[in-house]
Amino acid sequence: MPTCMELPPVGQRVTGEVVWHAEHNQQVGIMLREWAEHEDLLPRFVERVGQTVAGRVTKIAPIGFFVRVADCVEGLVPLTEPVADMAKSVREGQPISVRVVAVDLEWTRVVLAAASGT
Repeated sequence: MPTCMELPPVGQRVTGEVVWHAEHNQQVGIMLREWAEHEDLLPRFVERVGQTVAGRVTKIAPIGFFVRVADCVEGLVPLTEPVADMAKSVREGQPISVRVVAVDLEWTRVVLAAASGT
């Protein structure tokens, strides 16, 4: 399931396809159509390495802060000396410009850096 999509609430009717089942404990795995049709936008960001993009701070962590740069695409601005002071001043929900440093499709990671003047 894409991490950016919300689970349907308990009691909501959904349509899906059974993708596995375990008879010994009566469990069934179902793929919901909305999840199956969800496009992975991460590969598009490989072309954007080196570019500055607009985003919004989603989470602040001891290792840096996360920025959503597109639907279902978040990256980390690692906490390093140049951004240590800036990391103290950012807050969740804040719009920010960042530079795409690297995209790792295998690990589904985006590394970002603070854009000049941010």
